[in-house]
Amino acid sequence: MTQIAQALETVKPTAQDALGDSVTFSPIRWKTGWPHHLRRVPPFRDDATASITRSEVFAFGEDVRESGFAREQIIDFLGACFAYVAGQSNQVMQMQAFLRNKGNASQLLAAVRKLDGVGAVEAYGALVATGLPPKFASAVAYFLAGEQESGEASKPVIICSNRAKVAGLAKDADWTAEEYGEYLAALASARDAYDASLPLDAVEWALREFARRSE
Repeated sequence: MTQIAQALETVKPTAQDALGDSVTFSPIRWKTGWPHHLRRVPPFRDDATASITRSEVFAFGEDVRESGFAREQIIDFLGACFAYVAGQSNQVMQMQAFLRNKGNASQLLAAVRKLDGVGAVEAYGALVATGLPPKFASAVAYFLAGEQESGEASKPVIICSNRAKVAGLAKDADWTAEEYGEYLAALASARDAYDASLPLDAVEWALREFARRSE
């Protein structure tokens, strides 16, 4: 039994498990360090702590698509997406520094605008090419692609070193688009053997949860 299969059998994920997954973050910490040159601050309240669910980040992604990939909606979406991925870790400061670089921010906004209808691996590759760390690149692609349906194999999912280890992939730093494709294929194969009706992100969530329980 592969570790992905073991994770699925142990965690027994549902689609709602992934959508309802929430992360605690500091809205005021994000707002005070948000780059002025973007001329827009994500619509966070001035709270010390708050939580955000995947479902809520998906809603920001839907706003981007419905707006025709308008700049303001993209900035709001990036704020929500990065808040979910970074949580209360030091990655908050790393991503603020990334966005404060005008060249990085410009490349990222341009890349996001070109993602409409683009496949998972290609979208990931385009985002990583901007210098965005793999975990954040995969999350931007994931949330922009919209909520996942049962049995979909081609949608993006989030990557990090813990998920990679459970998936049996040794690489945990600079993931190429090809390696990201291998990760998606490994998840889809295990999902189809376990329950082909599961959305792919439920498998990814199970890997994260399994890794967390094993710590």
